[in-house]
Amino acid sequence: MSQVVLHLGEQYVQEDLEYYFSPERDKNNQVRPNEKIYSMTPHSRHIEIDFSDGKVGNFFYPVLPDGLDRIYIGISISLFANHWGASFLLELLKHLNPGGAVILPVYPEGQAAEKNYWSRSFLENIFLSRQRWTGFSNISAENDGVMSLRVGRKWPPPLPSSIEWFFRQRSNLLLADLPAAQMGSDGAAYLKAAFVPLCTMIWNEYADSAVIEKIIIDCLGKNTRCCLLHVGADYGLLANDLILSAFLQVTEAETWHAGECRPILLQSIRQYFRAHTGDAHRLHVGNTGDVVCSKAFNVAVISRLFTSHDEADYCQLLEKTWACLPVNGLLIVREDLTDKAGAAARLEALTGALAEVSYYSSIAACRIQPNVEISQYSLAVEENLRQEAHSKNNLFRVLQKVSQGSFPLKESLIESEIPRGTVNVPPHHS
Repeated sequence: MSQVVLHLGEQYVQEDLEYYFSPERDKNNQVRPNEKIYSMTPHSRHIEIDFSDGKVGNFFYPVLPDGLDRIYIGISISLFANHWGASFLLELLKHLNPGGAVILPVYPEGQAAEKNYWSRSFLENIFLSRQRWTGFSNISAENDGVMSLRVGRKWPPPLPSSIEWFFRQRSNLLLADLPAAQMGSDGAAYLKAAFVPLCTMIWNEYADSAVIEKIIIDCLGKNTRCCLLHVGADYGLLANDLILSAFLQVTEAETWHAGECRPILLQSIRQYFRAHTGDAHRLHVGNTGDVVCSKAFNVAVISRLFTSHDEADYCQLLEKTWACLPVNGLLIVREDLTDKAGAAARLEALTGALAEVSYYSSIAACRIQPNVEISQYSLAVEENLRQEAHSKNNLFRVLQKVSQGSFPLKESLIESEIPRGTVNVPPHHS
């Protein structure tokens, strides 16, 4: 019986497995894994995968056959209930044998809405496949905090996204430059060097898209029409995902890709999304100084540029973007400063000079409030949440432009719960 389990990292393997092996969690042995279950992470450099090699493999490497009996998702994974997350689950289903299942943690409705995590109603709304009052549902409640996802009478509708693009194109992206690489170096070493950064880019998209969805919903409302500007280095993946999301009304987006650009990635992404977002998204390639800000956008995102660009240029980009935002517009700054001593304090000074800053976690998609801890199934991840809030190295910084008489950001962020059971997935853009 072939089974794999997905962890955030190797340090979480033991706690993730204990969650499913625990007799308190699974008294009737409904979802307990077998002893030979194979651990995988999104970032592992082990790609010569043999499911009996005793190592921790890379989950994204394209060697998994359509023959897995079960895929378990560890509690270390942030279970974001956004468009990317739903599309990811759909991709997992494609790896299963007939009758196979994805086994996953699910949070109670209130906690799920707070963190923008999966709940039963979210999963049923996306994946329910009943026809009238008969048929086999995709969703089954197994035990407290655990559910299983299968294919019922029919497949769920397609969910085009950056993760679907990646699963479709990862082999082509790897093989495109391989013949030339083999001429002077080892092919396997090339594959590792080329593939792991791709995995990191696509996994970053999971949290980035989920948290930004939640920020927009909290600050502007899910029915507010948004025009988005993104300056980053993701080839337009974030903007395309937000346009395709059923939980927002992002009708138009513009991306400025700043930094190194691989032509094969640029071409692949443009070709895939052309059929889904069309003219709703415009992609430019250049430097931060090339960015042209129009008055059309009301949400601006600057991401993953602070440590790779000149600080003076970054400051000019912040000021220029902020100046073009309309009243009530949002500026979201998403930087990972973990390995850069003193960078958080410098970024605090830059953003604080523009407006009051609020913070959202990158682990649980909710606003960080003083002296309020965010609960999570994983004790290790709860500690990560505390460290994240203390260091401010890996947070989303949110600034909202207000006028006289408007509530500042910290007062306007009333607790908001997404009515998961009432959100319907509309037809996607064509």
